[in-house]
Amino acid sequence: MSALTRIKPYAQLLCAAFVGFLGAAIGVTALGHAFDPEHIGLWSGPHAFFFGPLDGQIQAHQLPASTLYVVAVMAVMLAFFVARELVGFARAGLRRQA
Repeated sequence: MSALTRIKPYAQLLCAAFVGFLGAAIGVTALGHAFDPEHIGLWSGPHAFFFGPLDGQIQAHQLPASTLYVVAVMAVMLAFFVARELVGFARAGLRRQA
């Protein structure tokens, strides 16, 4: 068994953790918008499009809250399904190594 084959399941688990973290971060941003809608949200500008808090240096406007919540729900669900599949692939790879 090659070294790449042995490392692949662990890389898949790492990617699943990263995707899960991104989904959780987007969900936390949506929750943060509920408590501080002036500073946290979904921002769009000529050189920026992002979730999160806005500092005064970037010129962007906030998209409507309904857009933020719809995009957040879709992104969290997508992250969940992608992470679940990656964990499944990693478990199968680890099972083959045993």
